Amino acid sequence: MDVSFRQACEAAVLVEFGSGQGSEVRPDIVQRVHRLVALLDRSTVPGIEEITPSYSNLLIEFDPLQLSPENVEEHVRFCLEQIGQIELPIPQQMEVPVFYGGEYGPDLHSSADLLKMSVSQLVQAHCDQTYSVAFFGFLPGFAYLQGWPAKWSLSRLSTPRTKVVAGSVAIAGVQTGIYPTESPGGWRILGRTPLKVIDTARTNFSLFSIGAQIRFYPSNPSAW
Repeated sequence: MDVSFRQACEAAVLVEFGSGQGSEVRPDIVQRVHRLVALLDRSTVPGIEEITPSYSNLLIEFDPLQLSPENVEEHVRFCLEQIGQIELPIPQQMEVPVFYGGEYGPDLHSSADLLKMSVSQLVQAHCDQTYSVAFFGFLPGFAYLQGWPAKWSLSRLSTPRTKVVAGSVAIAGVQTGIYPTESPGGWRILGRTPLKVIDTARTNFSLFSIGAQIRFYPSNPSAW
């Protein structure tokens, strides 16, 4: 698999996998990114300050007084030689209740129409998939969940909302996500979960971890 290196700034290097693959979300590339992150985390090289993964790349920020971009690339290439030997931890398994439709899911009906489904078919399809946390971004604790089938890909809203309620469960393209806090957003909202996705009082800030396996199920607000 192709790997390329690009200096993002004087203190960061971008490592990209699968060059030429476009915007397609490929589980094999996501797994490769996760394995490299795990190797880099274990190596504890002085000067590497932060590692931020995405679907097909990761940004490595470093202290330029301790490392050069060439040093970083050399270390990453060393890790890549061992990437097939590392075992990722058993993924966390989570079930997430969702209040679909109505005031909780303002885009459920229009999304079903676009996909030429009934509302119940869309809810069933959304609950039938197993999603994996690929990375966090956009907002603190916002998990990008891969696993929504490409055949049901939907574009973002043409005009983003200025306010999306915390806990909103939404889809965009081949992704699903849960808004951890109130914020603007342009994903299509299918419902809302009562679970608190982030909590600064918890040892683990986010309810989810990288690689976690998540399934949604319909719930009724009266049950909560």
